[in-house]
Amino acid sequence: MEMKIIIRAFATIREVLGTGHTEILLEDGSDVRILLKALTKKFGDAFRNQILASEENLAPYVKVLVNGRDIDYLNGMGTKLKDGDEVAIIPPVAGG
Repeated sequence: MEMKIIIRAFATIREVLGTGHTEILLEDGSDVRILLKALTKKFGDAFRNQILASEENLAPYVKVLVNGRDIDYLNGMGTKLKDGDEVAIIPPVAGG
């Protein structure tokens, strides 16, 4: 079975995707790591370079929220997703 995940992207990540809102289909039981791999496959190196420091680690200060909750307080990259989840990807915000 597949599940539909809603992606909301902000700032520089939004520019890479060309949209602030997209959807992606994943296999049931997928986690944030699988989601990010699927998005990298769909949007390419520009996306990966914006959000990942390595295969397993988010770039510094990038935040990923699942249904409004920071994955740092859930299960990190292993946070399981379910059909209809909304994932927000927020790049570092420059202050000033």
